[in-house]
Amino acid sequence: MDSLVQIVKNLKKEEIRNFKIFTNRFQRQEDIKIATLFDLIKSDKYQDDDKLLVPILFPDEKGTNNAFYRLKNRLKTELEKSLLNLHHNLDEKIETINFITLSSIFSYKAQYELSLHYLKKAEKTADQNEFYDLLDLIYSQIIELSYSFNEINPVEYIEKRKENSKKNVVLMEASNAIASVSYKLRKSNIGKTEDIDQTLQQTLKELNIASEIYKIPNVKFRIHFCIRNILFQNKDFERLEKYMIEALNEFESENLFTKSTHTHKLTMITWIINSLMINKKWNYAIKYTELLLEELNKYNRLYYDNFIWAYYQSLVTSYMSSDHLPEAMVLLEEIIDLPPRKGVNFYEYAIYDNLSLCYYYQKNMSEAIKTLSKLFLKDIYSKLPIEYQFSISILEIVLHYENSNLDYVTYRIGEMKRQFRSLLKGDNYKDEKAFIKLLTNICNKPDPMHDKALIAQMNTFVKIAAPFQIGSGKHIDCGIWVQSKLDKQPYYTYLYSALQA
Repeated sequence: MDSLVQIVKNLKKEEIRNFKIFTNRFQRQEDIKIATLFDLIKSDKYQDDDKLLVPILFPDEKGTNNAFYRLKNRLKTELEKSLLNLHHNLDEKIETINFITLSSIFSYKAQYELSLHYLKKAEKTADQNEFYDLLDLIYSQIIELSYSFNEINPVEYIEKRKENSKKNVVLMEASNAIASVSYKLRKSNIGKTEDIDQTLQQTLKELNIASEIYKIPNVKFRIHFCIRNILFQNKDFERLEKYMIEALNEFESENLFTKSTHTHKLTMITWIINSLMINKKWNYAIKYTELLLEELNKYNRLYYDNFIWAYYQSLVTSYMSSDHLPEAMVLLEEIIDLPPRKGVNFYEYAIYDNLSLCYYYQKNMSEAIKTLSKLFLKDIYSKLPIEYQFSISILEIVLHYENSNLDYVTYRIGEMKRQFRSLLKGDNYKDEKAFIKLLTNICNKPDPMHDKALIAQMNTFVKIAAPFQIGSGKHIDCGIWVQSKLDKQPYYTYLYSALQA
C-alpha cells in the first residue's frame, strides 16, 4: 500500500470534511479529477491496483499512465496542505515550527520586522515547553536576520544561544542520568523493597545525580517508566497499583502535566486502571475510567482517538466483571459502528467477542453464537494472530456445546487439531489440549454426567488446570468451565466468584 492510499484510508471525519472544503476551490476539469480520485481511493470497493483506476479517470484517453501518476502526486500534495492547514496548532511543537516557517516566509519577502515578530513568538513557545533544539534554530535565524535588520542586537541573542547550549548540555547529562539510574534500579532490590522512594533517592545519591537534573520533568517521567516496568515485570501488581496512584498525585501536585505532557498523564491513568482490574478492584477501576474520559476531553480532545479505545475496553471489562452485564452490552452496541473503530480488525474482534460472551453469561446461546459468527463472516478471524484465533475457537466450541450442537463440536475439534497443531505442542497450551480431548470424550458419551470414568477425568482436569488469571487473554477458563459442569452450575456464576475472590 503506497503512502497516498495510507493517508486517505486513515483520515478522520474532520480531516475528510476539511479536505472537501479545501477542494471546493477546484474549478478546472483536471482539478475535479483530484476529488474523484480521492473518492475512489476512499471507497470500500477500492482495490490497491492503479490499472483499475486509470480507465475510470481517463475513459477517452490512451497512454495516460504518466498523467495518472501526476494526478496521484497532485492529490497527495493537496492532502498534505489540507492536513497542515487543519492541524497547524495541534500541539506546541507544531505551533513553534509554524511560527519559524512564517518568519522565513516574511524574510523572503524582505518584511524583516514581521519575520522577527514570528521568531519571538516561536522563542516564547519553545522556551515554555523546553524545546531546546528549536530554540537553537530560532536564535540562529535571529542572528542571521540581524545582518539585514538593524533593529536586532545580535549580541543579546548570541548570549541567549550560549545559555541555551548550556541547557542542552544539562539535557545530555539528564539523558545519561536516566540511562544510569534505570540500569541501577533494574539491578537493585526496588522490586522487593517496601520503600520505593527511599531506594530511588539512594540510587540518585550513589550516582551523584544533581537534584536540578532529577527535577527536569522528562527525567522524572523516564525514571518513573523504569520503576513502573520493573514492578510490572515482577508481577507485583498490588505495589504497582499503589506506586502508580502515588506517582500520578505527586506529578499532579508538582504541575508536571501540561498540554505537551498530557499523553503521559493519560498513559498513567490507563496503567492504574489495568492494575486495579488485575487486583479485582472493579469499582475503583470504573472510577479511574471515568477520570480517563474526563482527561480525554481536555485540550480540544487532542489525544482522544489515541486513548478512547482504552476507555471503552476498560469500562466494558469492569462492567462484565462486576455483574453489570446489561451496561456492558449497551456500551458495546453503542460503539460497534463508531467510525474510528469500524473496519479495524482488532477493535471489531474485541467488540464482537465481548458481546458474544455477554450473551453467553446471560444464557442466550443463539445470540452468543450469532454474534461470534460475525467474526468469521466479516473475515476478521483469519487476519488475527493465531493465539487469538485459537482462543476464539475454544469459545466457539463451548458455545455450540452449551447449545447441544454436539456433532458440530466434534467436527470443529477435528479442524482445530489440524489448524493449531504447532500451538498445541507448546507447554503454554497444555490445559487447552487436555480440555479439547476431555470435551471430545464428553460429546461421545450418551450420558456423560453419569459416567464415573468421565467424571473422574473431569475432576483430575480441574485439579491440574492452571489457576484462574485475569488478563490471560483467554475467553474461557477451562478449569472453571469444567468445574461448573461437574456442579451443574452456570459458568458465569463460578467465573464471577473467581473475579471477586
